[in-house]
Amino acid sequence: MLFISKRRLRILALVLGIGLLVSLSARAVVQFQLGQEIEHYRTFFKTHKDNIHDIFDPLSIKQIPYETINALYESRKAEGSSRKSTIAWDNYAYVNYVTEPEYLCNTVMQFKRLKELKTKAKLVALISRDLVESENEDKRQTAEKLIAKLSELAPEQVIVKTVDNIVKPEDSSPWKKSLTKLLVFNQTEFDRIIYLDSDAAVYSNMDELFFLPSYVTFAAPLTYWFLSDSDLEEAKAEIRAADKATVKLENIINSVNTRVRKGQQIYNHLPVLPSSLVFHSSNVGKEILDSTSSASPLFRLGSGTRRAKVRFSSNLMVITPKTGTFDSIVQYLLPVASRQKDQYDIDLINNKLYNLKAIIHEQFLLFRKLKSAFTPEVMVLPFREYGLLSSSIKNKMHHELLANELLGYEGGLASSESSWKELVKKSKYIHYSDWPVSKPWLYAKFDQLECHPETNADEEKEMCEVWNSVYRDYWDSRYICQL
Repeated sequence: MLFISKRRLRILALVLGIGLLVSLSARAVVQFQLGQEIEHYRTFFKTHKDNIHDIFDPLSIKQIPYETINALYESRKAEGSSRKSTIAWDNYAYVNYVTEPEYLCNTVMQFKRLKELKTKAKLVALISRDLVESENEDKRQTAEKLIAKLSELAPEQVIVKTVDNIVKPEDSSPWKKSLTKLLVFNQTEFDRIIYLDSDAAVYSNMDELFFLPSYVTFAAPLTYWFLSDSDLEEAKAEIRAADKATVKLENIINSVNTRVRKGQQIYNHLPVLPSSLVFHSSNVGKEILDSTSSASPLFRLGSGTRRAKVRFSSNLMVITPKTGTFDSIVQYLLPVASRQKDQYDIDLINNKLYNLKAIIHEQFLLFRKLKSAFTPEVMVLPFREYGLLSSSIKNKMHHELLANELLGYEGGLASSESSWKELVKKSKYIHYSDWPVSKPWLYAKFDQLECHPETNADEEKEMCEVWNSVYRDYWDSRYICQL
C-alpha cells in the first residue's frame, strides 16, 4: 500500500509538472505572438499614419502640445462663426470641490479670476454639507458669507451644490476627505468639465481645454516631479531611436496644426508618451499581459505590478462625465478604498480608473476586436501650462523640464525661452505645493514665507523673484474674502 501511495504521488507530481510546463509554454507562445503583433502594428502606424484616417493607434498614449490645444479651440470658434451659431457654453463647466473654509476662499478667488478672464462656462462649486451645516457657528457663518460672495460674482454662471463628504473612517491624515473629489465624475449635466483643485492659482483663461477631440473622456498633466535625469535621458533616447534622429518638436506641432486646420485626424500624428516612462522592460507584450488583474476596467492594477514612472496628476482634470463611470466608482471603488490605507483620490484615479499601463493593454485588446471602431479615451496635457507645481520654480533641475515639457522630445515653439520668468509666464494654473512651506493661507503675512536668494547669482535672484510673484498674487487677491 505504501508503494502504491508513493507511486500515485509521483504520478500526480508528474501530471502537475506537465500541466505547469504546458501552461508556461502556452503563455510564452502568447507573449511571443503578442510581441510580434505589437511590433507589426507599431511599424504599420509609423509607416502609414499619413494615409490613415479612420483607425487610431492603440499602442500609445498621446501627449498633446499646448499649441495644438489652442489650434483646436480656434478651429471650433471658426466653425461656429461660419455656421452663424455660438458655442453652447451652458454645456461646459469649471468645477471645484470644497471641504474647508480656507479652500472656499480660494474658490472665490479662482472663480473671480475666471470671470475676469471672460469665460462663459459655468462655475460649479461642490461644497461640503458638513461645512454649510457645521455646528461650529463661526465656521458655518464664514461659509455662508463666502458662498454669498461666490454667487455675487456672476449669478448667471455660478452654481453652488451642497454635497456629502466621502470620508475615510479612522483616517486622521489631511487627505481623509480627498475622495470627495470623485464627485466631479458625477456632473453629468455637462458635456465636459475642467476640474481645478482649489489650492492653486489661476492665471489665464483655459476654455480651450473644453474642445479637446470629442473621443477624449479624460485628460490631465503628468506627475513630472517624480522623474529623474536618467528617466528623461532614457525617454529622449527612445524617441531619437524611433525616428533615427533628434525629433524637432516644432516640426511635429506645425504638421499637426496644419491637419487641424484641414479638419483631418490628428491622433496618430501627436507625440507619444515614451514607453520607458510606462513600462519597465523592452518586453512590452509580457508587461501588457501582466497588467491585467480583473475583467473589470475598474480594477486595472494587478498585485505586484510595478508602477509607471509617471502617472496622471489630479490637480487639474478634463473630464467627460458619464453616469456609468460614476456608478462603478460608487459601487466598486469607494467601498474598497475606504478600508485601505494610503488610498486617496490620486491613487484611485491612477490605480483603478486611468492606470497608464492597463490603458494600453485595454486599448490593444479592443483594437484587435474592433479595428476601425476603436477610439482612444485618454490624453496627456502639457504640465507647464496646466499642472505646474510652485515648488518647481525654485528647483533648478526642473528648468529643462519646463523648457521641454513634452516628455522625451526636445525643443518646441518655445524652446528659445530660457529664463524662469518667461517659462513660468506660460503657466495658466499653478498649484501651491512647496513642502515644507505650507499653503499660503496658513501664514499671517507674506514675509513669513518669502523666498530669499542664497547667493548673489542672477539665476537665484530670478527664481526667488518669480516664486515670490506667485505667492504675492495670492496675498493681493485674497481681499475679496474679507468678511
